[in-house]
Amino acid sequence: MTMPSDHALLRRAVVSARAAGRARKPRWVAVMDTFALGSTYAGRLCERFGLNPDELVPPR
Repeated sequence: MTMPSDHALLRRAVVSARAAGRARKPRWVAVMDTFALGSTYAGRLCERFGLNPDELVPPR
């Protein structure tokens, strides 16, 4: 079995990031919480993988 690339692993983590708490939150907030990043880097990670940073994602 071939190991996935770092790019593929990171993309999967960004796509599946979920917000903490009970309410839906923007994807950039979920990415920020998951990776302990600031808002700018979290938003850029979303954009890098073609995702809308302002899309609301469900809680964990």
